[in-house]
Amino acid sequence: MQITVFGASGKTGRQVVQQALNRGYQVVAYVREAAKLTLTDSNLKVIEGQLDDLNMVKQAISGSQAVVSALGPTGKPESDQQISFGIANILTALEEFDIKRFVALSTTSAQDALDIDSTKFKLRRTMIRKGSPSSYESIVKYTELVRQSDCDWTLLRIASLLTNKPLNKSVHVGYLGKDKLQSKLSRANLAWYMLEQLDSTEFVHQAPAISD
Repeated sequence: MQITVFGASGKTGRQVVQQALNRGYQVVAYVREAAKLTLTDSNLKVIEGQLDDLNMVKQAISGSQAVVSALGPTGKPESDQQISFGIANILTALEEFDIKRFVALSTTSAQDALDIDSTKFKLRRTMIRKGSPSSYESIVKYTELVRQSDCDWTLLRIASLLTNKPLNKSVHVGYLGKDKLQSKLSRANLAWYMLEQLDSTEFVHQAPAISD
């Protein structure tokens, strides 16, 4: 299977790429600066381009059977805006090439109808909205774009602090106020679970939260 990975040069994205290669996938990595992705493999193709360049996004997606987005906000308004442009372009390309499976990262800043809201969660959202408004707005905007799309999407909402702990394939997945979610999440575990979703229908058209 060939997959395209966006945000491939980031800390989580590199984990997705490496683990996908370990599974024997053909991987197309879309990055803004190719030099930042130091992985080399005969099954890896690196495409350098900007997220707002629809033609380059289409080039990266063409021929793949699934797309994974490890894109995440940076707190910088211009970069965060680019993520929304990028997700919109990815969705356009998915529709054009009739590629159904799309797995993307989000965060619990984007609420879900299956969450049970509480004062704690409201306070957390308020703090993020005030402390990093561009990140909050980007997350909410691109999450809604994905929800409105016709592809077989899964949004994995990060519910905790990301760490560099090694892969142990142990995660908690569910919804705020209903399931026990931990305070930390290994990037390796996150990447593993994202790839697990490519062959799973459990969370198609759903946006569960995830933690270790």
